Amino acid sequence: MVRTEWRRVPLWLAPIEPFRWLISLLSTGYPHAKWLAVVYGFLALAVGLTVFWRWRTLWWHRTLVATTVALNTLLTLAGGYIAVSWLHSVLPVGRHWVVPSEAPFILANLHTHTTQSNGFLTPEQALLWHYRRGYRVVAITDSNTVRGGELARSFAERTKLPITVLAGEEFRGSTHLVLLNIRQDLSPRHFDVPAAIAEAKRQGGFVIAAHPWTSRHHIADLIAWGIEGMEIANNATLADERLRKLCQQHRLTAVASLDFRGGYRPAVATVLPREATTPEKVAQALREGKCAALYLPPHLSPPGFQPLQSWWGELCDLWRTGWMVNLTGLLFWFAVLWWWRQRFRTVRRREQSWRFFIGASLFTLAAFVLTAGLGVWAMGREFKEGWFPPLPLAIAVWAVLCPANWWMWGQMAFAFAPAVRQSGRCRT
Repeated sequence: MVRTEWRRVPLWLAPIEPFRWLISLLSTGYPHAKWLAVVYGFLALAVGLTVFWRWRTLWWHRTLVATTVALNTLLTLAGGYIAVSWLHSVLPVGRHWVVPSEAPFILANLHTHTTQSNGFLTPEQALLWHYRRGYRVVAITDSNTVRGGELARSFAERTKLPITVLAGEEFRGSTHLVLLNIRQDLSPRHFDVPAAIAEAKRQGGFVIAAHPWTSRHHIADLIAWGIEGMEIANNATLADERLRKLCQQHRLTAVASLDFRGGYRPAVATVLPREATTPEKVAQALREGKCAALYLPPHLSPPGFQPLQSWWGELCDLWRTGWMVNLTGLLFWFAVLWWWRQRFRTVRRREQSWRFFIGASLFTLAAFVLTAGLGVWAMGREFKEGWFPPLPLAIAVWAVLCPANWWMWGQMAFAFAPAVRQSGRCRT
């Protein structure tokens, strides 16, 4: 009875689409963000070394040019990843669940991150995202804090949004747990895994083992300590047959969760009875096993790094969002580059002093530090104790300073320093 439909990217986003596709394809499939950082760092280093090797000028000039191009490449990729992930989330494009109005069930996502930890949307925006994509129950489970859930619940009550909000957290200790319907934060600084399970249940919460294939504890230990359910599907990963049989054997509730931080193509959900319209009724339905894990098998893979499958799946989904818009964007940038190349041939490059190169390098470095610092501050859950910059502000600063850095790099790379010109080593 449940079907999905795709909503396409509007034509006015054509200039952004090629960049969105590039960042999406580069960033897909990695088991952890640390791997993505390694890939971005390697690409930036490769670009810098290539420029250093091929630039035929004095060593200090090409060192500055290579260093700034490496920093600019890293800034473009890392900032672009944040900007594209945010754009994927705020635009009403991509896959949507369609549930008939007369259906005796509703869809839920029981694992959601917001800007209160390391998500791309505020708690209020996250609720709207889920509602517009067909979910009617959402658990806000930011890392080690229930603040996001409290903000989301207040927003839903204030706006009368017809969606049930569960306040909870993802306990990120040596093993990760989704704790639903708890009232106070549970931090790994004060609780180990068994104590966190016991305290959550004392508060009346429901305990789920999050992505249990990553657990540092044996599943038998988690069961003995009192978990009540397991995620058998988390985002794009599906548990193996052994874990699914363990759920049946020990009568654990099996759920499918998005582990939402942002995105445009939800592929999993937990099916609940239509009458589960309060946090208490949702918890009761979970405890009684009146739920089911819903997922789209072609879009999920077993635990581990599946690069080719992930890349191909991302490409297919990007294609569904509108390949014609992307093609239009490619033609637009081809025309811009052709015009710039023709104009560059007629521009007379000016001599610049070494002071200019040092100043330009310092400007590039300062812009890099400012932009990267804002991005880390806006995204890092470790910095969410007090005030932190809104993510759109960090993206806006990146959108201004990143092109400015590339323009400055062009001034450095294609200008003639007197010392370089006199040496006869700079090709004209």
